[in-house]
Amino acid sequence: MKYDYVIVGAGSSGAALAARLTEDPNTTVLLLEAGPDYPDVDKTPYDLQNSFWVSVIDHDWKFKADAVPGRPIDYPRGKVTGGSSAVNAAMAIRGVPSDYDEWAAWGNDEWSWEKVLPSFRKLEDDQDRGGDFHGKGGPVPVVRWKKDEFIPLQEAFLEACLERGYPYVDDNNDPSGSGVGPIAMNRRGRLRMSTAVAYLGPNRHRLNLTIRGNCHVNRVLFEGTKAVGVELESGGEVQRVSGESIILSAGAVQSPPILWRSGIGPKAKLEALGIQCRLDQPAVGANLIDHPQAFVGMIPKEGVCSMDNPLVQVLGRYTAPGSSQFNDMQLYMVNHVDMTQFPELMETFGGHPMIFSIMTGLQRPNSRGNISINTKDFHAAPVIDLHYYEDEEDMRRSLDGMRRCWEIANLPAMQEKAQGMIILTQEIVDDDEQLAGYIRAVSSTIFHPVGTCKMGPDDDPGAVVDQYCRVRGVDGLRVVDASIMPNIVSANTNFTCMMIGEKVADFIKAGK
Repeated sequence: MKYDYVIVGAGSSGAALAARLTEDPNTTVLLLEAGPDYPDVDKTPYDLQNSFWVSVIDHDWKFKADAVPGRPIDYPRGKVTGGSSAVNAAMAIRGVPSDYDEWAAWGNDEWSWEKVLPSFRKLEDDQDRGGDFHGKGGPVPVVRWKKDEFIPLQEAFLEACLERGYPYVDDNNDPSGSGVGPIAMNRRGRLRMSTAVAYLGPNRHRLNLTIRGNCHVNRVLFEGTKAVGVELESGGEVQRVSGESIILSAGAVQSPPILWRSGIGPKAKLEALGIQCRLDQPAVGANLIDHPQAFVGMIPKEGVCSMDNPLVQVLGRYTAPGSSQFNDMQLYMVNHVDMTQFPELMETFGGHPMIFSIMTGLQRPNSRGNISINTKDFHAAPVIDLHYYEDEEDMRRSLDGMRRCWEIANLPAMQEKAQGMIILTQEIVDDDEQLAGYIRAVSSTIFHPVGTCKMGPDDDPGAVVDQYCRVRGVDGLRVVDASIMPNIVSANTNFTCMMIGEKVADFIKAGK
């Protein structure tokens, strides 16, 4: 059988795209996922249902990345239908309008704030807000924590932030909103409303939608310059499937390796791996951008932390002093960190099995990393180099962010919940060099890689796809996922990825 569309990756973008394309009963879609596919919520493991935790154990690719040269960290990515939307913290946060207007100013006029807002509204069913900036009736419910739902630890954090002068904001997704307040989340009670649940669940009955789990794609197949199918492994067998159009939605970490193995990438590096170069495109895998975070760890008093509590409930967004980029920083508190899952860090942090932490997240980093492969074996993990804090401005803003975390942690509302700090002292915090060393030693990811197949105009040598997400230099191939973002948004990236799926579905239906 030859499908109209073969979509590789059933994550935040791919699942949304598949659901929208199959609204036309005459359009056939094969949606391939490397991880397992759970056909309904009742058959879905609890770690994927429970939005109160981040699931990084059973449905993860087990990748490693160098945060700074020579310092590897775990780099979680969801390996299941729903992708990372099925394992994340379910934060339903958009970027700010200037993020998308920047994309448009760089030659992608279809992606201005004015033109992406309808796609955001289309995907949402906002339970708390209406008006021009929020959607009703979409597949993904959006709710905000109510004040009477805050656990005591989050109440203390909110009180401490307000004491430090951060304004209260009750809607993170108001385009002008800045300050601290309840997080908007895509959940229904505890249930994480991933794209597997929200987009695919109601539409699995469609005869024109075929969803296949445990299908690990190696490469795209071509006839001349036309993409005609993919080669994959399923059940231990190598198989081929055909499509009139091939779409990679494998994410910013996995789409570039598929392109490399398909012969699309930097020619010298491909040939060194024994891969015949079909299209010399050095930008594939470049421009990796992520949100790094660093934290103040606190040892809880008895009864303060519980794994039964929500992971986060309150979020702060602010503009760093001296920055021209609105809301380029995040501030939040993680209610519980089970250190037994991180034995090396647990030893470093004094052997405490459970901590809570106040975190600073750099939302608009200038540093850039890259994704590559060092073998054509598609079972091997990609090489991920993040290069956090290589830009001096990134470190300057992060130093300021860490000092804000330290100030909040030392306010009475927070000290009442803690019996001590981990590693940090006032002496370290006051010294730029020591604090920068601490940040480089403990900093990790907020799980938001983007940019590795960025979109741009014809005259942009760093652009892999055009603004309709069509791969330049070949026919019948698109990339539709976080990798097409030319720059990272000032927010958790999951909702922007869903928006990308929605928007490209509209492009395709319009013949673009």
